[in-house]
Parts: sequence; structure tokens; C-alpha cells
Amino acid sequence: MNPDTYATLYGPARPAPPPRRGTAVTVVAALLWTVALLLLGFTGFLAMWAEADRGPLDGIPLGWVLISLAIAAVPIALFRTPAVRRLSVPTRALVTGLATCTTAIGLVVWAS
Repeated sequence: MNPDTYATLYGPARPAPPPRRGTAVTVVAALLWTVALLLLGFTGFLAMWAEADRGPLDGIPLGWVLISLAIAAVPIALFRTPAVRRLSVPTRALVTGLATCTTAIGLVVWAS
């Protein structure tokens, strides 16, 4: 018997390196979500400032509540579709982040 055979067959286990798939997709998804949330936060701040400039309020105007619910409903509805549910988690984050970012940009363009 060859002395190297035993070492080759029964030597110490070498763990497989972890897969590195999806790193770029995750970074792009995080950037899209960051841009979308910053735009939505800044737009909401300016909207509330504009409403406060008009005088005292009894609460948040109904129009802004409906717009906020619509913005929240877009990624939730997209996330629940069967086509998106079959995707990997980083790709799901990318698709919903893209939808949210375009919705936020559309709201900023509409409001300005």
C-alpha cells in the first residue's frame, strides 16, 4: 500500500469556502433602500414643515396618510407575488428596493 494513500483519503477535512454569490446585489439593494428612505424622510419632513407653516393642525392631513400607506403598500404587494417569492433574498431586496426607490423619486418629482 502506498503511504500517501491513507493521508490522501483520510486526511484532515478541509471545509469548503463559503459561497460569495449575491454580494454585489446586496450592496446595490442596500444603496437603493438607503436612497429611497432618505428621499421619503426628507420629503415627509418638508411636507410637515409646509403644513406647520400654514398654522395649527388638529392632526396629520388625510392626504399624507393615504400617500404614506400607498408607498408602504408597493414593496409589500410586490414582495408577496409568487414570481418575487421564488427569487433569492438579495434579489428580492433589490427588486423591492428598486420599486420603492422609483416610487420615492416619483413622489419627489410630483411634489416639486
